Amino acid sequence: MQKEAIQQIQTSAHIPAIIEQLKAIGTQTPCIVTPQDFKVSNLEAFMENRANYRLGMNTSSLADFITYSQKFEQAGATCFINADQMRAKTVFDLGTELAPGHQQHASTLTLEKTAQYKAVLNVDGERLSQKTASEFIEDWTDVITVFSSEGEVIPNAVAAQRLRDLTIETAREVTSKVEDFGESMSAMERIEAKGKDLLPSKIQFICTPYLGLSEYNFTVRVSILTGGDRPQLCLRIIQLETVKEQIVNEFKDFLVNAFVDNDIDTFIGSID
Repeated sequence: MQKEAIQQIQTSAHIPAIIEQLKAIGTQTPCIVTPQDFKVSNLEAFMENRANYRLGMNTSSLADFITYSQKFEQAGATCFINADQMRAKTVFDLGTELAPGHQQHASTLTLEKTAQYKAVLNVDGERLSQKTASEFIEDWTDVITVFSSEGEVIPNAVAAQRLRDLTIETAREVTSKVEDFGESMSAMERIEAKGKDLLPSKIQFICTPYLGLSEYNFTVRVSILTGGDRPQLCLRIIQLETVKEQIVNEFKDFLVNAFVDNDIDTFIGSID
């Protein structure tokens, strides 16, 4: 008997044992053992339907994420909420500790900032020209209310025009004193915006930061910078970090409450 024939007989003798092992495992997907190299081949591509549900759905819509998660909920389904990044991921086939799933079906939510929220964040702490600052009020006049230093409301059109017509007044005062044994001289220069009581002092900017969440009130302080050749304006959001914390907490509570009556556990954190 030739050497190749002997090797083939020895190889074939192991096939029944491999088949028995596959039966014992109880594979969800039909498999076949090919003689060459004992390769286990997946036959799912030749089936009418898949062996299990596999899909990764990504969305920026909070409502669609909740609806999809509720539709495909099953035992062991878990939602991981990364509040800092305004993201969440529901893994439907996570399974249990005793019967872990393959984690092949999941839905991911990534909230996107609204145009209004981006606009107010973009001007925060920036040095703006008179034209840019006035255009900011004109562009977002539907969500803006302007106040003077006395707390009085200034019509948006008037506030924008006053920023364009801003005048800087310079004054210099010199004091001289002469004595028997010496003399001294001091100079004090004062630069201020003319008619500052009539200028915008604070801006109330109300917007929805992310679609699906509540409206928030951003209070923006208006400061006039007079150090350069031309006046500049600085718009700074007061207690911005506090407002961001409120937004994060609302996002987290929204999802927890949305799944309280469903078979979906929620955790604060993220998974790889």
